[in-house]
Amino acid sequence: MGTERRTLIRTHGGNLKVRALRAEIATVCIPSTGETKRAVIETVEENTANPHYVRRNLLTRGAIIKTDLGRARIVSRPGQDGAINAILLEE
Repeated sequence: MGTERRTLIRTHGGNLKVRALRAEIATVCIPSTGETKRAVIETVEENTANPHYVRRNLLTRGAIIKTDLGRARIVSRPGQDGAINAILLEE
C-alpha cells in the first residue's frame, strides 16, 4: 500500500515480469451491474495466505481489501502481473 511503485524482473528465457511493490488503486469489477471502476485501496481486512499479512498490508491473491466502493477480493496476482484486479463482494 502507498504510492505506486513497480519493478521489472527478468525471468527465465529473457522475458520480463512486472512486479507491483506498492499500489494505491485497484480495478474493481461490480458483478451486479457488470461495470468496472477504479477504487482507492484503504486497507487489507483479511488474507487467507497468512494472517500476519493483514498487519503489514500485503496484497496477495485472495486477500479481502477495503476500498471506497466497499469490500473486494483480489483475483489477480500483484507480484506476478503488476496489476490489482478485484471483485466487489455483495453483502
